[in-house]
Amino acid sequence: MVRKAALRSISSEVSSSSSTVPAPVIADGGLVFFGDAHRGHVLSHTFQLMDSQARGFSKLFSIVILMKDKMFLLNIQPYLADCLTKISRELQGYARVVHEGELRAQGSSDRAQRINQGFSSYSSRSLVDLTGKESIFAYLHAHFAFVLWAGSRYLTESITLGSPSVPPWLGRDTEEGFTMVQTDKEGYLMRRMGFGKVEDETDRVDEWTKAKYSLRMFRQMLKDSFLSVCFCALTGIQIVIRGPQVKGICLARNLRKMLPEPLHKLVKTHAESYKAANECRIINLSQDAVAPNPSAGIMRIDLVDDRGKDTVAVCVWEADLPSKLPTLLQKIAKAVDEELFTDTVLDKQLRALVEEWKNKVVCLRKMSSNQDVAKIKKIMGIQQQDQVLITYWYSHL
Repeated sequence: MVRKAALRSISSEVSSSSSTVPAPVIADGGLVFFGDAHRGHVLSHTFQLMDSQARGFSKLFSIVILMKDKMFLLNIQPYLADCLTKISRELQGYARVVHEGELRAQGSSDRAQRINQGFSSYSSRSLVDLTGKESIFAYLHAHFAFVLWAGSRYLTESITLGSPSVPPWLGRDTEEGFTMVQTDKEGYLMRRMGFGKVEDETDRVDEWTKAKYSLRMFRQMLKDSFLSVCFCALTGIQIVIRGPQVKGICLARNLRKMLPEPLHKLVKTHAESYKAANECRIINLSQDAVAPNPSAGIMRIDLVDDRGKDTVAVCVWEADLPSKLPTLLQKIAKAVDEELFTDTVLDKQLRALVEEWKNKVVCLRKMSSNQDVAKIKKIMGIQQQDQVLITYWYSHL
């Protein structure tokens, strides 16, 4: 079905908007909807990329979305059209830069000769050659993954008992005579899923400082204690941080990235006094605050500024790491050590790993019998060393 939809989208299906664009202009071909209940419903976005070696000096591409649910596809069509247009325009921008560079290198003689001949002797080129980006397919995969993720949450069905609840400010008239409405649907979805901007103590730290005190920087600072700190954060062992306010806030913020959004309420990035483990699992105290002694259930991290040198981290925990670390911790350590990952890519990788294991825990909550739980654990690859993490997350999701 996908193959037929792709061939049809670039051969016979034409958008009415594309016919209004002048021929010399390389523009988006527009959005086309076609299909039926048997073959599936298709939303196709066709566009052209400049190619100095192709006939007509351009190539036709199409992004196809195939779905069985016709009404859902049509309802999210405005969102999909906006996303696909942004993707195609970025690709066209990359291709335009490559095309202009090739024209300057070839000169006008080669172009005029090909126009007179009417054909090209060059072989077909891939998207990597047209855009000049070796990682273009990874780039597209990231975009498509986000479109699928956000698109599935664009419209949701829920059972409402009684009158539907709405925000108290929605529809209220202001003093100037305006009515308040909500239009930022995408931003609302991101905040709802815990990926939007949340006002907390970390917002008092400027972006340059956040980038400086990244997870990799704390990896170097904590040294051999890094895995122990991550293990405590993932399994619910309380971590008490004391030190300079900014550094403590950044450390708590980086540890919070390893937890799903419902567990973020157990992370206190700045507190004046100590709180018990049932209130906070990760707490950052001021340097003068009273902190409990370390034990098997409490890890103490003291950040000490050495004179003229970097900060020294003193970690004390009256327990040892298990012989086999949880699978999620192993993947986090591997991602942190990956030199090809920038800090931005590392943050996205951590988010993906946390979401993966959050979904596994949610699946386990839906199981009714112990036999079903054992089977689903085997299917999802949950091993014995992961049980301590599963138990902690299970009680808060």
